[in-house]
Parts: sequence; structure tokens; C-alpha cells
Amino acid sequence: MQLNITPKVIMSDFEQGLLAVVKVELVTATHSSCYFHFPQAIYRAIQRVGLSTTYNDDDDIKQCYRKLMALPLLPEAIIEDTYDELLAVMSTQLKDTLHNLLEYFQEQWFVKVPISQWCIHGLSMKTNNNAEGKIFILFELKFHFLFFCAAFHSRFNRRVQVNHPNIWSFIKFLQGEENRFHHIYIQFTAGLGARPKQAKTIAIQRRIDTLDNDIMMGL
Repeated sequence: MQLNITPKVIMSDFEQGLLAVVKVELVTATHSSCYFHFPQAIYRAIQRVGLSTTYNDDDDIKQCYRKLMALPLLPEAIIEDTYDELLAVMSTQLKDTLHNLLEYFQEQWFVKVPISQWCIHGLSMKTNNNAEGKIFILFELKFHFLFFCAAFHSRFNRRVQVNHPNIWSFIKFLQGEENRFHHIYIQFTAGLGARPKQAKTIAIQRRIDTLDNDIMMGL
């Protein structure tokens, strides 16, 4: 289609290879990460450090997880200080229990991945889950958004239905995807937007906005 891709905003998961490519090839774009993948990554870390059973039985650990999960919703300038405050009020026993998890968090989210990458404060779209696993790359020319949806592989597996498709099945799938993207492209150039947000999503966003306003007012 000979498109000149100059997105203003890119949303993706935390895949290191993708982060590096975007940083080099799309230098004018703001690259934010899908919020869905942030709590998911922390919970996987809980499992890796052997806290799954303890997490299920311990409300203090669950509360800590929720607080870590909420950090991306805060203004970037106060995230690190807020994290320090969480540690300051944490009991010595809980710190000892969560030692490996907290080490992971500090290394992964303050060193390897910059706060600016996972802070979603002020973003109207906090995840790319509105694609519902149906779109891998979606061009919305009106607003110059480029979304990378990690659920493409899930969609691929559902459509192909076999682990090792033959070349003809694969070609048929690609042909179907080409037609699908062509229809999506026509819809967006005609001014058709994404599907409306669900009532639950709107209610959550209003709650976030209220809490954010309280923070800004110093409450």
C-alpha cells in the first residue's frame, strides 16, 4: 500500500528485541507498553521465586502485588518515591519473604526497563487489548497510532488449528489475513473508529481519574 509509517504513539509488550527496534527505527514515536503485560510479568515473577502458594494464602503479599501493579498509573515523577514509601512501611518479615521478588522488581523495572516505558499515567488507552487478539499491526492513519498486539500468535493458532501447518494451509491463512487487513484499512480511512468501551472499563477509568485528581490535589 506504499504507506509512510510515522506513528506518534506505539504500544507493545516488553519484548526486548521489539523495544530495541522501535528505539532505533521509530525515533520520533512515543513508545509505551501495554499495561496488561505489566501485572502479568510481576505475577510470573511471583511464580518464579516460589511464592505462588504463599501468595494465595497471604493477604499482605496480595496487597503488595496490587500496589506494585498500580505504580504505572501514577505520574512518572513520583513512581520511584512511591515505591520507596511502600518499602518503608513494609514489615521486616514481609520484606524478607518478598526479598527475591523486590530484587527482581528493582532490577527489571528501574534498571532494565525505564520508568517512562511502563508509566501509563494520562494515557487514554492503557492496553492494546481492545484488539482482542484479532489484530497484529493496526494502522489508524487519522491519529497516527501503531499498535502491536502480542495476541497475534494466539489468533494464528486458532485459525490454522494445527501445530505444524503445511505450506498450503499457511498461504491460505496469509491470504485471509491480507483480505482482513485490507477491510480494516478501508474502515479506518472511512472514519470508522474502534468499538465502544464497555461500561466496566469506563467505570474503572473514572475511578482512576478520581484517584489521580486526589494525588494532584495532595489528598
